[in-house]
Amino acid sequence: MRRSILVALATLAIVITTYAQEDDRVTQIRKDYNEVKAQIAKLPKMGYTGGMYCMTIDDNPCGGSYPAVGTFRVKTQFYYNIIGGRDPELKMAIDTYAASAQRMYIEVLYQDNSPVFVFLKNNYQGDDDRRLYMKGDEMIQYSENNVVKAYPDDEGNLSDLKAEAHRLLQQFLTAKQHGY
Repeated sequence: MRRSILVALATLAIVITTYAQEDDRVTQIRKDYNEVKAQIAKLPKMGYTGGMYCMTIDDNPCGGSYPAVGTFRVKTQFYYNIIGGRDPELKMAIDTYAASAQRMYIEVLYQDNSPVFVFLKNNYQGDDDRRLYMKGDEMIQYSENNVVKAYPDDEGNLSDLKAEAHRLLQQFLTAKQHGY
């Protein structure tokens, strides 16, 4: 009996420690996110002295009507640093999609050109927002409408957050390789 209690307490301690480490990583990612967003907010005032650059891709900026879709526009902003002649380092991508009544907004925070946080808000299935915290390929935490859940692996998922983060990174890297 005493041994069972000790095993249960040890297991509980391991679970609590693991949860605390995950929470610390999420807290650090949130701090990093807030720092990058503050830098982005200062860019218009700082101009070329800001140390961060922005590349914007604006598809259909005049809002022309697409056949069978209606109004359509996708605007993507890439915020990045260039340090010492090295390749550009993507810090954040912001993607805004509007087609007819559908809206989707995505923010991805990158560290070392690898996604660490993805936020998506859309109105495909009501007003839903999702957050994914990552370290490399490891998922730290996933939530829908601020409720922590298991990451959906089903193919019915309208927008895979990991795939969106990698799509935006590839779009940025491709544009920068071609000198834009």
